[in-house]
Amino acid sequence: MLAMNSAWSAGGGYKYDVGKVNIELSNKASLQRGAKYFVNYCLSCHPAQHSRYKRVADDLGISEDQMINNMIFTGQKFGELMTVAMKREDAQTWFLGVDPPDLSTHVRAIGPQAVYEFLKTFYIDDTRPFGVNNLYLPNTAMPHVFANLQGMQRAEFHIAPGGSGVEHKEFDKFEIIQTGSMSEQEYEQVVTDIVNFLAYLSEPAQLIRKSIGVKVLLFLAFLGILAYFLKRNYWQDIH
Repeated sequence: MLAMNSAWSAGGGYKYDVGKVNIELSNKASLQRGAKYFVNYCLSCHPAQHSRYKRVADDLGISEDQMINNMIFTGQKFGELMTVAMKREDAQTWFLGVDPPDLSTHVRAIGPQAVYEFLKTFYIDDTRPFGVNNLYLPNTAMPHVFANLQGMQRAEFHIAPGGSGVEHKEFDKFEIIQTGSMSEQEYEQVVTDIVNFLAYLSEPAQLIRKSIGVKVLLFLAFLGILAYFLKRNYWQDIH
């Protein structure tokens, strides 16, 4: 997800329909799985410094012991922010001058769908420093950290004529050349869970806000019905 924001605003990469991500913030099992994958695969480079471990645990129904024993690997305390130990200058050295974005805010800026597309379209490219490229974010500075789960796939392109006689590459299909530990359906669920968690992380208050919103709408509906019958009672003699 390194440097994703500017690339996506510029139009992204090749066209390929990966489907729409299904965001279910009411699905706590999915959010818990997403949190597990996030701390194991993402948090070593990408901070979430506007979120606290305790808040995540409270919102997702994770006990303090479970969080400390299974999701905090840096010696941080339960109430601390979800930061990383990696220094910014080191990150820029290792990741081609790019600073890994904070995922507690970045996903809200670009949208969950962009992350979903990004995580599903890595492919082998020996010309890149990490040996992979990305269909939706060409020349990404991020390695394919989920390669052990998804496996490695090759992208096939063809040369097509463009405007003013300028030729360009168009994407054809992916071909799996090295299987991972998961099936395609299992990896699809992993990506969905991660994106679901990141959608929550970008605005934790939405869990409460949406719950309160439903109650407010029900109250207003009841109040409207009450007002209607009250109005009929007041005006019955006039009519």
